[in-house]
Amino acid sequence: MQRHTTGGRLRGAFATGAAIALLVAACGGSTGTTAPASTAADSAAPAGSEAAPSGSGAAYTGPPVTIEYAIWGDPAEINSQKAVVEGFTAANPDITVDVTVADWEAYWDKLQTGLAGGAAPDVFAMDGPLGPDYQGRGVLLDLKPFIDAEGYDLGQLDDNAVKDFTTKDGVVFGLPRDLNVIALYYNKDMFDAAGIPYPDDTWTRDKLLEVGKQLTKDTDGDGTIDQWGVYTETTDMENAWSSFVWQAGGDILTEDGTKSALDRPESAAGIQFLQDLIWKEKVIPDPAIFAETGDAFEQGVAAMEINGSWLVPTHEAAGINLGIAQLPAGPAGKATSVNPTGAVVYANTDAPEASWLLAKYLASPEAQEKIMALKASVPVNKEILSTSYPASFDGAQVFADSLAFAHLKPAFPGYNEFNTILQTELDENVFNAPNKTAADAIASVNEQLNGILASGTP
Repeated sequence: MQRHTTGGRLRGAFATGAAIALLVAACGGSTGTTAPASTAADSAAPAGSEAAPSGSGAAYTGPPVTIEYAIWGDPAEINSQKAVVEGFTAANPDITVDVTVADWEAYWDKLQTGLAGGAAPDVFAMDGPLGPDYQGRGVLLDLKPFIDAEGYDLGQLDDNAVKDFTTKDGVVFGLPRDLNVIALYYNKDMFDAAGIPYPDDTWTRDKLLEVGKQLTKDTDGDGTIDQWGVYTETTDMENAWSSFVWQAGGDILTEDGTKSALDRPESAAGIQFLQDLIWKEKVIPDPAIFAETGDAFEQGVAAMEINGSWLVPTHEAAGINLGIAQLPAGPAGKATSVNPTGAVVYANTDAPEASWLLAKYLASPEAQEKIMALKASVPVNKEILSTSYPASFDGAQVFADSLAFAHLKPAFPGYNEFNTILQTELDENVFNAPNKTAADAIASVNEQLNGILASGTP
């Protein structure tokens, strides 16, 4: 399942608009904290259906119903997504699932409109960091009563992913569906042509820089680089710079999550490393060069790319002789980013039982096998993750192994505002132009970031 069709470049544009749109949604729909599932389901359930499950039975007990399941991705993936839920509808013939797909930006725009108008999809995909903002506005159903009634074992799912959809006071506002992990892609043909061994798990950031320089070339001698050693997207922490921060021994937030940790020297050093790769070492292109045309690695003009697991099918479709390796280690060791996508249920759905069953199904081994086959994400179900996934394609083992040193992308109320302020400063003064050092850029916004975290609201 494609995470977002144009990578991190759309995140900044979404963040500002979504912060406003969510306020509208809060005014038009539920407000305050999420209502207990027993209350929300009792008021929303159609006559003859059960508002919450009874006993441990997993079969649907309500009347025939149609529910909408909305996800982001390439609209051309609609048939693949319908195939994922075929097993669910076969086992639950009284439930019809209408699958809708939109690209990253359009998905969120449509969701905001639906929430504001009180007509959101019954089940919809949720990006981990954005979950707390939605949950705090009461638009997501608490799934804990369903989990308790069935004795559903959350331990069968990746621990970090479950954490992202659970509040401190025990509300479970979604079930994780898949994982997105950052790794190092490389073009085997470019390495072969240069006689350079492929990246492996012994690589450090010094080795990345060394090989990046060797593979950055002006092949036609016109004074302009036309083959880059490395490519990454700089407009979101997930693509590269958060991993560099963790590899340097820094962090995004303090341990208790109440303050920014970006002002620590180690954190700034991680971001500075990326700026240096662009402007000092010149092995990563100035972001402006590919701002309009997109992924340089996919175009065959970069030898390596630091980016997410969602790009596997895209790169394969581009005809690249693809290799995948772990991110090189930094001064503090190995680190990468993991970010789950979850399935959440609209608090005012007319079909809470059917919606819960679909969310649960998407995390089941049967559905996870189908999600795995799409190659665009890492399974969240531990059974599939440890058995069939590692051998499912060349490079899958790398993503699975990387979970051992992965850090969860931060998720907290106010994430959008925090990210917009921070990323705007980094884009303008660190990555798009070396106007400031990373430390100076962070110093200029850190007080604002701490204010957002202190308020606990978006």
